[in-house]
Amino acid sequence: MIVKNLKIKGFRNQIESNFIFNEAKNLIYGLNGAGKTSILEAIFILGFGKSFLNVKKSDIINHSSLEFELNMNIKNMYGENDLMGIFSENKFSLFLNNKKLNIFEINKYFYPVYFSSSNFNLYIDSKLYLRRLINNYIFGVNSLYIHYILSYNKALRQKNHLLKTKYNLLEISSWNKIISELSLKIVNIRKEFIKKLNFKIRENFYNDLFIEYEPSFKDNIEHSEDYFFEKLEDLKEFEINYKKSLIGPHLDVFNIVFKGKNLKFYSSGEKKIGLLMIYISFIKFFKDIRNEYPVFLVDDFDTTIDNKNVDFLLNNYPEMQVIATSVNENLRFDRTIEIKKEN
Repeated sequence: MIVKNLKIKGFRNQIESNFIFNEAKNLIYGLNGAGKTSILEAIFILGFGKSFLNVKKSDIINHSSLEFELNMNIKNMYGENDLMGIFSENKFSLFLNNKKLNIFEINKYFYPVYFSSSNFNLYIDSKLYLRRLINNYIFGVNSLYIHYILSYNKALRQKNHLLKTKYNLLEISSWNKIISELSLKIVNIRKEFIKKLNFKIRENFYNDLFIEYEPSFKDNIEHSEDYFFEKLEDLKEFEINYKKSLIGPHLDVFNIVFKGKNLKFYSSGEKKIGLLMIYISFIKFFKDIRNEYPVFLVDDFDTTIDNKNVDFLLNNYPEMQVIATSVNENLRFDRTIEIKKEN
């Protein structure tokens, strides 16, 4: 997958900008606050329909605009295509070659992977952020997975509303049935994905670095839809008292383990390298499944990756497009783009 160019209108501090990228390694450099990260954010939004930051799209609009528009020309095994995202009147829409599509359909044409030095700790220390990262990974190789996640979240919201309001509690069993069906699909997909990703990590790096998956349905038995439903029904009175769901894939736990210890207990440098190894392993896994590389977005490049791993990344993946940011120019990249900070 290749991003050929990107046009931005009304997005953060980019009132109207146009960027042309090399098919190999690109570096966007400039002073802090110049808007480098916002360029990566725009690319990411076109792949996932949301930012990698915890922000509303209405907060991303430039202060002088009423909407933002992103246009990107992409190339992959399906040829060249134009991808567009528009946020207007509090609604975001994605278009491929002027045809409106959903995020599942866009995934076939474009998938970015984002790595940053500013928030890598979150993906190691926070159960929520690591679960989101794994969800994004699985979406890259199984676009239907996010459909299950979104359906599950919708059912969970409905059930939690009943638990909170205690309105028509007889409906809870009906929602438990739906949730158990979706839970089985999600848990099975997660198990299989983690198994394959851990194999890829061992194949490329260490036998003692792996991702541990702990479903909130903890029993070490062959899970089934009936089993999930029985567990939910057993907890019904507790959930009514607590006014929220107490078990399900939204509470599943992932841990990154290195040499028998959770990676969160290691130094900052060791955390960064461990997480980068997982990213690289996923990228190779993605290539095996989809027969092409994702676009690798690396924010704050020279503090994210040390010189040894810079060489590793630039020299070992000639077919993978990298779009990185840095405060400093680096002539080892095939194309450098300077961003000036407005006064």
